[in-house]
Amino acid sequence: MTRTGAEESAENQSVNVSSSNGNGRKQDGEVGQRAERESAPAIPVLSDKVVNVASVPQRSPLRYPGGKTWLVPEIRKFLKRLDHRPEVFVEPFAGGGIASLTAVMDDYVDRAVLCEKDPYVSNLWRCMLDDAEELARRVECFAATPENVRAVIADAEVSDMDAAFRTLLWNRISRGGIMAKGASIMKQGENGRGISSRWYADTLAARIRTIGSYAARLDFFEGDGMSLIELCKDRHSAAFFIDPPYTAAGKRAGKRLYTYNEIDHEALFERMSNVQGVFMMTYDETPDVIEMARRRGLHLAKVPMKSTHHAIMYELLITSHELTP
Repeated sequence: MTRTGAEESAENQSVNVSSSNGNGRKQDGEVGQRAERESAPAIPVLSDKVVNVASVPQRSPLRYPGGKTWLVPEIRKFLKRLDHRPEVFVEPFAGGGIASLTAVMDDYVDRAVLCEKDPYVSNLWRCMLDDAEELARRVECFAATPENVRAVIADAEVSDMDAAFRTLLWNRISRGGIMAKGASIMKQGENGRGISSRWYADTLAARIRTIGSYAARLDFFEGDGMSLIELCKDRHSAAFFIDPPYTAAGKRAGKRLYTYNEIDHEALFERMSNVQGVFMMTYDETPDVIEMARRRGLHLAKVPMKSTHHAIMYELLITSHELTP
């Protein structure tokens, strides 16, 4: 049937009206979300001072991008102010493991359970816990010349200990401790000292031996951190520290810094909102992250830190209970 010009005109107007109403609803939704964010209470700042990392015990031999040594004072306060002593400290995205090392070595918990998906980092942790003395001796005996470094990096791994030493060496000499594909080796180093500025053998060996001395209180698993959370979710006596790769809200840093960077942040927030124990999560401060936390009734706070370019920034802390300065 042939439509008249009037009928076509009426249909087009109907389509246009529908389209206009849809856009209007979308715009209203965006305005509403913006108004909600603007009316939300300000996030409290726990401290006005940036932590000097030189004042914090350096316990991990790993230089980890996004490492949390600077956050150690807040981790201590978090654990110290609990109304109970946790039986286990759970760190599903271990990396350098500074949170777990702090919790155990400062005796805030009886034991810690760490998990890491990267098989090379996991192997290094297992070797530190199983045979710290052997790894420490290898570190002490290694002369970090460019030629020796190239030989280790190029050599085919024939044992777990060989692989562990290679991972540690690569971590120490790569720029920023980045071990993801495409990472490069430092050239100038600190004060122009090149590789040797990050390979202080005696200090690294001492850290490895200390970790080995706590092996009975440190359990390590290679795998998905989400699975570890699921395994421990019903433990009232657990304290969780969650430091996932920073890929929420389209952040690209995590993809550049870590080989295993994919994570469902919505699923992580949902899972943490249902655990029975206490927890602290760390994230970049973005509207999407704040919204995920507030939608689940979680507590927010922030602390100052220095970026790699020495600019003062704020890290977002998301917790099971309110933190105070």
